[in-house]
Amino acid sequence: MPSYNSTVDTQTESVLKVTWTDDLGNVIVSGEKQVKGGPEEAAKMEQTFAEDLRRNFADRFPAPEEPEPMPMGGI
Repeated sequence: MPSYNSTVDTQTESVLKVTWTDDLGNVIVSGEKQVKGGPEEAAKMEQTFAEDLRRNFADRFPAPEEPEPMPMGGI
C-alpha cells in the first residue's frame, strides 16, 4: 500500500515536502509547497497536501484489488 513521508525545511520560509512511495520504496510522486508561517503551519497542511498530490496524480497509484465475487445460491 502506498505511503508518504514528509519534511519541513525552514530557512527564510517553511517548505513542506511530501514524497509518496510504494511498498518497495520506489517514489511514486513528490511535491513541495511554500508555507507562510513556521513548522507548525506546515504541519497543519501536511495531510491535505499529501492527499492533493495523490488525487492530482491518481494515475500513478495502483487501483485497490477487487474482492472475489460471492458465489450465487448461498453459502
